[in-house]
Amino acid sequence: MMAWVYALPAWILIPSVVLVSCALTGLALHLTRERLTRNDLITHNDVAGSILGMLGTVLAVMMSFMVAGVWHDYDDAGQNTLVEAGALSDLYHIASVLPQPSRGQIQAGVDEYMSLLLTEEWPLMKQGGESLRAHDAAYRLQAIVANTKATTPQAGLIQSQALAFASRFLDARRQRIRDNMTGIPNVLWSAMLAVGLITIFFSFYFKVDRPFAQHIMVAALTAVISLIFMLIAELDYPFRGDIAIQPVAYMHTYQVMHNRGLEP
Repeated sequence: MMAWVYALPAWILIPSVVLVSCALTGLALHLTRERLTRNDLITHNDVAGSILGMLGTVLAVMMSFMVAGVWHDYDDAGQNTLVEAGALSDLYHIASVLPQPSRGQIQAGVDEYMSLLLTEEWPLMKQGGESLRAHDAAYRLQAIVANTKATTPQAGLIQSQALAFASRFLDARRQRIRDNMTGIPNVLWSAMLAVGLITIFFSFYFKVDRPFAQHIMVAALTAVISLIFMLIAELDYPFRGDIAIQPVAYMHTYQVMHNRGLEP
C-alpha cells in the first residue's frame, strides 16, 4: 500500500507529508470550532478525555509494534545479504581446490552472478523487481557444481561442501527477493490510519480558549503521527528508498575474491 513513498526522495516526501497533514487537520479543526459552541466543548471535555486517552494508548501500542517489526525485518534483510555474499565467497574459494575445468567453470559462474547482481538486479530491486538473467545465472551455477565429477574421495567431499554453499546462497537469494516484495498488509495500514485519524479528530473536542494554542497542539500531534507512519513506510521495504540496504557485502566479497582494494 505504501510502496509509492519511494517515488520521491525522503527529504522531500517526509516534510511534505507532515506539512500537508498538519494543514488538513488545521483546516478541519477550524471548521469544527466554528460549528461547536463553547458549552458543547465544555460538556464534551470529560468524555472526550477518557476516549482520547484510550485511543492514544491503542495507537501508541500499534505504532510501537509496527516500528519494532519493520526494523527487525530490515535488520534481518541486511544480515541475509551477508549470508548470501559469504556463501558465494566460500563457493568461489573452495572451487580453487577442484580440478579443471570444474574450477574455472564454478569461479566464472560466481563472477557472472555477482556481476549481474551488482549491475542489473540491484537497480531493479529499487523498483521491486529482480533480474531474470541473475536468476538463471544462479541456478546455472548450482547445476555446474552438481554436475562436477568427483574422481577421488577428497574431491567428493569438496563437491558436497560446494553444493552446501550453493544451496545456502540460493536460499539467501530467495529470501532477499521475498523481503523486497512483501510488506505490511493493507489491512494493517488501514487500521493504523483509521485509529490515527480518529485520535486526531477526537482532540478537537477539548476546550481551549485560545484557538492558536489548540492549532499548535493538534499540529504537533499530527506531525508526530505522520512522522512515525512515514518512518514505518520507509523501513517497510528494506531494498527501496533512500535508506535502502546497499550491496556493500557483495562489493567487498568481489574485491576480496580478486584481491582488489585490500591495501590499507
